[in-house]
Amino acid sequence: MFESDRQELLESSLWKPLDKFLGYIEAGDYYDAEGKTRSPYYKRDYLQDTEVEDWLSQTGRFATDARCSLRVLMCERLDFERLGFAMSKRSFLSAETTFGLPPEALPILNLHRGQYYSNIMWNDVDDNEPMTSIAVTIKVPQMIELGNFGLSLTHILKSGTTMALIHGWNIWTNTLPNGNRVEPHHMKIEKLIKSTHSLWTHPLLLPLVFLREHLSRADVQSSKLSRKVQTIERNLGVERTGRLAMIDIGVTDQMKQLFGQEEQRTGLMSELTSASTDVSNVTRVLKWDKECIQFLHQLKGQIDKYHGRSAIALDSELSSLIQFMYCHVESAGNFTGFLHSRLETELNVLYNLIAHTNAELNLRIASTTGLDSAAMKTLTFVTIAFLPATFIARVDGGYGGTIRRYTTLLN
Repeated sequence: MFESDRQELLESSLWKPLDKFLGYIEAGDYYDAEGKTRSPYYKRDYLQDTEVEDWLSQTGRFATDARCSLRVLMCERLDFERLGFAMSKRSFLSAETTFGLPPEALPILNLHRGQYYSNIMWNDVDDNEPMTSIAVTIKVPQMIELGNFGLSLTHILKSGTTMALIHGWNIWTNTLPNGNRVEPHHMKIEKLIKSTHSLWTHPLLLPLVFLREHLSRADVQSSKLSRKVQTIERNLGVERTGRLAMIDIGVTDQMKQLFGQEEQRTGLMSELTSASTDVSNVTRVLKWDKECIQFLHQLKGQIDKYHGRSAIALDSELSSLIQFMYCHVESAGNFTGFLHSRLETELNVLYNLIAHTNAELNLRIASTTGLDSAAMKTLTFVTIAFLPATFIARVDGGYGGTIRRYTTLLN
């Protein structure tokens, strides 16, 4: 990328250190004198902005005898729309340099649409170890219910160490921009990392953990949308079928009210269009997740060629994890597609309901118009038959051409 674009983004971003909005995760192992694994090491804690330099260099209170496989700096996003960091610009640049993060990381974190990127560094000197490091940056598509966060990492193959920055909204906080409460991202990320000790040295573990957290948000949102669709179906009288829901809803009082109350019909139409938009957005994001998992699968294929025979079991375990996540996201996408088709059915029901209501209204208007026309004709005939011609002449201007024609006939 162009350095001028990156510098412009550095200047325009928000930089404001805040308490308990910055923290870290470290994971690795303690080794004995013979180099054998003694016990796992795991630590998570908050960071003050003034402590970032010490943490990066593992000095002071951050010194440890453990050999860290994962070192993750986690920073809260200050604004959902505008790019902002709960740390100083100096601390960010220090982390970027120490971790060897790609210069593309900052612009990608600023994107709303979502993007994934990788860069492999090669060693031209040593043919035995041609691949030296891998950089991966992922930013999920921005959506309030699913998240607005990104990951940038560098993995050193020789040491098996991954150094990463995770940045986004709700990394540490639990409130969405719309006021709803959610579980902070760091809690799910911690659980996933702790449960995958055997994969801590693999370069693609963090990207998969990152995407798994994103998919968990999508699962929650899909369940909410499913309940919303069921409520709309109940209001419209769309029958549910299946062994667990064989209930004939019939025509409810609420449905009858829809025929006569335009306000309720409009409200239901608003709920339908809103739900349809939400389902479409979730489906689009799930499609992106699926493409990102395919991207990681292709990247793994490149890594496997140079990862060595000692990592065969590790690569096999990660392949299984990738396959599971691919099947999961495909199933989730099919489910939201099914929700969308149900919403289309409900829209058709509502359109037919509105058309039926309008047809009844038009019929009543036509009937009323017909009665008014017959009454006027009767009144005219009675006037001609029983009133003198001179009276008719005086009111000729009031009744227009109809009276004029009958006056001529009388004369």
